[in-house]
Amino acid sequence: HGHAHRDSAHSGDVRLRRLMHWAQALVFCGGLAYAAVDDLRSRTVNDAVCIAIALAGLITISPASLLGALLAALPFYLCAGFGLMGGGDVRLAAAVGFVLGFDRVITGFSIMAIALLLASFAMRVIPALRKGASAKQPLAPYFAVAFIPAYFI
Repeated sequence: HGHAHRDSAHSGDVRLRRLMHWAQALVFCGGLAYAAVDDLRSRTVNDAVCIAIALAGLITISPASLLGALLAALPFYLCAGFGLMGGGDVRLAAAVGFVLGFDRVITGFSIMAIALLLASFAMRVIPALRKGASAKQPLAPYFAVAFIPAYFI
């Protein structure tokens, strides 16, 4: 008789964990998609999006979360220090890294490098895009293209 109660409690835990993972995926992907569109329009990254993504990271927090945040933010922090990008990109990178952890940040950086190379190539080859090649590019769209797939890998 005690087994039935334990099994139902266990399946409730599994359901809750699955629901929490879906909630995290929704906030993470939705936040990055919003940040991408917002960055294209306003050239800024909203702090509320960074906070929401970071809070979603608490669902799966581990030591890898902190390493991921540091690893993801570091290159953007250095670039921001040299005036190459804004602080919003640094905060978004840290939030994304906090959710993804170390390994998936590396995966995301690989995807992001490919996306940036393809975009750079397209801007040089396609005349209509050429003037964008010299301008500062909003980075949040590249975050979305790179780190949403990395989330699911």
